[in-house]
Amino acid sequence: MMPALAIQYLEDGPHLAQLSPEGAAEKLRSAFARLPIDRVLIGWNLRPDVLEACAVECARAGAALYRWHPLLTGDALQPPPPDWQTIALSGSPIAGFQRMPEFTFVCPNHPAAAEAVLRRLEGALENGPYQGVFLDRIRYPSPASDPVASFGCFCANCQRAAAEEGLNLNAVAEEVAAALRSATGVRRVIHTFFRPATDPSVDSTLAALLDFRERTITRFVAQAVEVARKHGMAVGLDTFSPTLCRMVGQNLRTLDPLADWVKIMSYGHTFGPAGLPFELLGLADWLVGHHNFREEDALALLAEATGLPLPRHRDTLRRAGLSSTALQREAERAREAGVRVLLAGIELVEIAGVAELDEAQIRADLAAFEAAGVDGLALSWDLWVMPLERLELVRI
Repeated sequence: MMPALAIQYLEDGPHLAQLSPEGAAEKLRSAFARLPIDRVLIGWNLRPDVLEACAVECARAGAALYRWHPLLTGDALQPPPPDWQTIALSGSPIAGFQRMPEFTFVCPNHPAAAEAVLRRLEGALENGPYQGVFLDRIRYPSPASDPVASFGCFCANCQRAAAEEGLNLNAVAEEVAAALRSATGVRRVIHTFFRPATDPSVDSTLAALLDFRERTITRFVAQAVEVARKHGMAVGLDTFSPTLCRMVGQNLRTLDPLADWVKIMSYGHTFGPAGLPFELLGLADWLVGHHNFREEDALALLAEATGLPLPRHRDTLRRAGLSSTALQREAERAREAGVRVLLAGIELVEIAGVAELDEAQIRADLAAFEAAGVDGLALSWDLWVMPLERLELVRI
């Protein structure tokens, strides 16, 4: 069997208003000419003529067209109402990355929000020329930038849902907030974000909350998958890199059976949401800035908790990202978690300040994923800003 090869295309943005059907199809045609891409994961706010042109190109190449669908966030056309948003330990709504609606999360336990999210998915699949759906943003906001301001959700709906499972969310919130006020508590919180509940280094109260969040996300994704299956769709899931999954409410072992395949965002050189160095640096900066950790101690704590090889200094992590050895380990962890059909996400975009890559690093990362025995690759995260010559580095 040939390895799977997916590519993400046309993420929402202001440029789409000026994009012609011919221009969209031409870029896709150029990608098909270079690689045997078998699935195109296409964005969510496209004009019908652009979408149709891409669908025709996919049909010509024999590639499946998946709707790339952010599930639990808003977007530029439909920002989430404040009362639907996830609530932090502080009691305030959790702001999206750079306050963008497409990174502002809604609470899956909020009845009106959940209904609207599923209704939106239903409408998209009813009216689109898709053979599958690729569910993105199936998580809670990442707490990495500031666990006090970005860890949730503690809204009234989550309190009720937790109570039904025997968990007093208010009491948990008080204990976690107290832990975050001491160096010893902070160390246990960091370990708990990355370690299983059975590990002796974790905080049992926080672990119970993380378990509840994982169950919530899995239940909601199951509802979304049911919508997709009703329309005869194949389903792919977009998840954080395995080491980061627990802190955003994703359990690969329970999510995997819902889908046909899973893509892990093991981006070793991305300085934006879901990128391994971005998330780990967020925590390192918080430890240094809010708890007066020495830089070396902060990174040593994160290396110990994650089991990943990390440098001693933040500047090194910013400059070089994670090693290919770390990426191989992440793919192996996905297998250990039970992922049956595993696609490794690899960034091939060139975006100043976010993803600035070089050929040697790309080749090393590709070799690492091959060594881990992945079933394929998901070229990320948008062909539109991907230098085409980088596609030629991919050998499957």
